[in-house]
Amino acid sequence: MTTCRLNTTAKPVRFQGYLIEYARSVLNQTGLWYSMLATSIGFFFAVVPQHVFAQGSGKPISLEYCYKQIEVSYPISQKFEIQKKITELNDRIARSGLFPEVQISASASYQSDVTKVPFAANVPELSKDHYNVSLDVTQPIYDGGRIRVMRKLEIEQSAVEDAGVKTDLWNVRGQTEQVYFGILFLQKQSETINVLIKDLEEQLESVQAKIDNGVLLPGNGLVLEAELLKVQQQNIRIRYDLEAAYAVLSELIGEEIMPDTELKIPSVLATDFIPQEISRPELELFSGQTNTLNLQQELTLSDKIPKVSAFAKTAYGRPGLDVFDNDLQTFWIVGLKAQWSLKSWINSGKKEEVLELQKRKIRADKETFRLGVKNELSTSEKKIEQLREQIELDEKVLELREQVVEEKKNQLEQGVITSTEYITELNAESQARLNLEIRRVQLIQSIIEYSTKKGISWN
Repeated sequence: MTTCRLNTTAKPVRFQGYLIEYARSVLNQTGLWYSMLATSIGFFFAVVPQHVFAQGSGKPISLEYCYKQIEVSYPISQKFEIQKKITELNDRIARSGLFPEVQISASASYQSDVTKVPFAANVPELSKDHYNVSLDVTQPIYDGGRIRVMRKLEIEQSAVEDAGVKTDLWNVRGQTEQVYFGILFLQKQSETINVLIKDLEEQLESVQAKIDNGVLLPGNGLVLEAELLKVQQQNIRIRYDLEAAYAVLSELIGEEIMPDTELKIPSVLATDFIPQEISRPELELFSGQTNTLNLQQELTLSDKIPKVSAFAKTAYGRPGLDVFDNDLQTFWIVGLKAQWSLKSWINSGKKEEVLELQKRKIRADKETFRLGVKNELSTSEKKIEQLREQIELDEKVLELREQVVEEKKNQLEQGVITSTEYITELNAESQARLNLEIRRVQLIQSIIEYSTKKGISWN
């Protein structure tokens, strides 16, 4: 597997001001890919808490490793475990509807008058003070399947919540790819600049020797020296850009990555570009929402069905079941009861219609999403084809530029041309090499992004 590395001893930047300045400098001084990196930095700085994670070991890391760390360390990943506990508790609550309901009540009252029985002899006078302590038990017998549907609904709602978290994590995954490859682009640029610095230093040494011997004018050496300082200045900017980018990647995966940590260039296979069905977590979210509405419709149907339950009551108080017995007494009642609501039966049809309309909205959102992804994939396919053709031409251009530079180098040593002419060709060769290296990495990134847009993990 191909790797790239930049050695530096600078500490990672961890504060807000520099990240903002970094994003601005990237937008002003580099092209599209670094602009995307700057956008990712701005986005994640806004949403990720600023705290220091455990220091990393400095061992080489891969994009796959970053994916796994996001699933473990990114704050929203905690929602999976939280939602699991919520579902368990709500299921217990729903299941409790199958068990008897027990109520204990007590009351004491005094009334201004009591029932009197005229023309009846030996009827004791009823007390105006009443007391009652009772135990009521109600056991559901038939609820039209309401509790069963409620339990299924709770499970489906939990699945919808999990799908939402997966969608958020998938989006973070895509942003991580931008930061990861942004670092690789900067490293490639640094490698190219280091080669350029080495060439300039060697040529400066050769030219200086000829100046000392009076073969060349001093201006040739000054031009090379000035160009060398300019290139070294670019290298300093890249070093600080890398520090900021590594800081952002550290925040994303929850582990501090030192700027000298090696990032592996992912390897991709031909199978990574084989057309497959879209399997994004958003589709799982749409399906879960539809299933939830189906269960809500089923729950609405249960409102049309009468509910049957058994009940029992035992009490101690005055008066009891015999209202003419004025003593405190114990009594009990058992029975069956059925309940049916005309209002619920009338409204259930309207509720079903509302739920059906909501399902139509979800289907529209799902198809819109599919269409958007297909359009993005078509664009990505063309981009991959374009990069492959450009890489072939870049290789030829670099080969020609190397020949020109070698020729100009000999001419400079012979005093036929000036240092300025040589630097022009040397910069052109350096740019050709950078274009080739960058496009090679861009091709890998584009193939990985293609898989990410489809919801297929490249690894």
